[in-house]
Amino acid sequence: MKNKLLLIILDGVPHRNFRRLFGNLEGWVDSGDARVWTQRAVLPSISASCYASIHTGVAPAEHGCTGNGNVFRLKHKDVFAQVRAAGGVTGAVTHSFWSEFFNRHPFDYVRDIEY
Repeated sequence: MKNKLLLIILDGVPHRNFRRLFGNLEGWVDSGDARVWTQRAVLPSISASCYASIHTGVAPAEHGCTGNGNVFRLKHKDVFAQVRAAGGVTGAVTHSFWSEFFNRHPFDYVRDIEY
């Protein structure tokens, strides 16, 4: 595989702490093997609505997830489904929100912990 993408979402970690405390990742940046992009959070800037927007590319007003207590299967395709549809290979370690958004809701630890 020629091009690879590693998306790391660190929920609740301020940018200044990421750059200061994650030495291995920062080493990849220094060597030119990685790049850092800073994004602005969607509103409301609650974990579930932000994850839904990151994975679909649309705002909460469009996908409908407006908070951690409003989690359901989304109609929009996630980035993993789009990469697979284009013939790519994906892998992820994700929060249970991803499973509920794109696989099935509600999340069940036994049934849904791994795919």
